[in-house]
Amino acid sequence: MTAKAVLRTLLVVALIPLVLLGLVVSVAKVYGLARHDPAYFTDAYRAQYDAPGAVAKALEAALQTGDWALLAELQGLRWPARFDTNPTITWVQLWERNDRYITYLYFDVSANRPYLHALEEVRGRWVVAPSDLSYFVGSGAYKKAFLTFSLIWWVSGVIAVGVAHLFSTLERPAGPP
Repeated sequence: MTAKAVLRTLLVVALIPLVLLGLVVSVAKVYGLARHDPAYFTDAYRAQYDAPGAVAKALEAALQTGDWALLAELQGLRWPARFDTNPTITWVQLWERNDRYITYLYFDVSANRPYLHALEEVRGRWVVAPSDLSYFVGSGAYKKAFLTFSLIWWVSGVIAVGVAHLFSTLERPAGPP
């Protein structure tokens, strides 16, 4: 393996995570274009869900009753996500707020299980954002996953290319003994 081949191989190894990241972000952006159902963005829905608190309170009722129609309305998605429902789920508090999302903590008292639900403003109203690819990219969670994957990939790639180069440069016997 020549030095030029090693550099080319290292370049390919270095670029693969970046290409994968570009694909993930591109797919999330394309999905985001068709993600929301226009039927849930009328003036009536905009007035009803004009504040995150209104959606958070309605979400508590929907999670307690298992009202799938209300859960779909609160998400405003063409393909609504399914959430765990139980009469003992209660809204606890605001958990986190960032530039794009407001996350509320709900707690299922009977199962002793917390649930985090993120809300975002879309087309003039607030909606519940399920943990899908669009949320993964929009929230920035992909950065930590990408960094971890990339570091593991790059270190493994450098070691593999180094070992391959080392074995290819070792002296070999001239012929059969």
